Parts: sequence; structure tokens; C-alpha cells
Amino acid sequence: MRRKLARGRSGLVLAISVVVAAVATGTTTAKPPKSGGVTGVCDWMNAALPTPFTPWNDFGQYFLLSGGDFEGDLSGWTLSNGAAVVSGNESYQIGSPADTHSLLLPPGSYATTPKVCVTDQSPDLRVALMSTGARDPKLEIDLNFTDDKGNPRTQKLKDLRGGSGWAFTDPLKFLGPVNNVLKRNGQTVVSFTFVAKAKKDDPDLLWQIDDVYIDPYKSG
Repeated sequence: MRRKLARGRSGLVLAISVVVAAVATGTTTAKPPKSGGVTGVCDWMNAALPTPFTPWNDFGQYFLLSGGDFEGDLSGWTLSNGAAVVSGNESYQIGSPADTHSLLLPPGSYATTPKVCVTDQSPDLRVALMSTGARDPKLEIDLNFTDDKGNPRTQKLKDLRGGSGWAFTDPLKFLGPVNNVLKRNGQTVVSFTFVAKAKKDDPDLLWQIDDVYIDPYKSG
């Protein structure tokens, strides 16, 4: 009996020691996600992020969505029905003064971004845009995501408006459709689709977009 009790005490001491060590080092065992999300660290979490929109009194830290300056590799992007990279950068050059390209979206075309990891602290997106040939131009932006039941979904976020000169959108909120997933998992992956709808009364409507940025920290 004494031998069994000693073994029981030593096991208890060992268990307590493990718990104390975990608390001391700040480590815990992560629970697996319930559905529809990802675990781990989003790649932007360990990066030093710029504040590119300070000229517009937006002091938030942003990261450039992969390929979102259209200056190089567009791995993960889907360009359809005539969407193509062209010469001509947004006029503010917020990424680099050496940037020289943007994305052209003719009528009926669309472009889908790569998937990006977001959290409940990733509130909004900003993008530069310009349109030609339309009296009341509208560029649709959709959110692509997996809902809390594991179903792929696409939901329209907004019709963006633009003029004949480059301008950045106001911060565009996009977390609403994925709130249920974020409540379960804390983070998930999404992508965005820009849709240039054809207009019968304005067949020459053209859009250009550039510099797609996301604020991941509600830092503005």
C-alpha cells in the first residue's frame, strides 16, 4: 500500500510540475478548430507592417495582399474574361516609386485574389481604383469564404465607385459574413473577387485597380 501511495504521490507531483512549467513559459495546448477555419499563425503576424494611408489620416498598419501591387508574381490570382496586368500605376505610388503596373478589368471580366488568412482583428480592406467611359461606374467586390458548416460561399460586399482619376476606397469592412467562423476558430481564410459587370449602355467601360491592402489589427 505504501509503495502504491508513493507512486501516486510522485505521479501527482510530476503532473503539477508539468502544469507549473507550462504556465511559467506561457505555453498551452491549442484546441482544434470546430469547423471551417485554420489554426496556427497567419504569415503577416510576424511581419513589420507599414502605415501606407497616413496621407488620408488613416494611421492603421496594413499588409499588401500577395501580388496586390501587380508588379510581379501573381500566383494564386485568377484573371478571367480579359482581366490583365497593364502599364500604369496608381498615381500615389504608396507601395514604391518604382511601381509601374496595375490590373485592367474590361466589361464582363473578373479577378479573384489568392486566399488570405484573417482574424477577428482584420476589419477592412483598401484598394486603389479608376474607371473610364462610364457615367455612374460600379465595380462589384465579393467575399469568398467557407461558412461554419463547411460550405464554400460567395457574398457580395459592395459596389465600389470610381472616377477618371486614381483614388483609394474608404476602408471596406468584410468580416460580417465570416463572424460565425471567427467566433469558433479565431481565424479563417478568405479571398476577394472584383467583378466588372458589362453595361449595355456603356460598352467602353474600363476599370483599373492597384495596391490591395488589408488592415489586420484594427489599428487605425
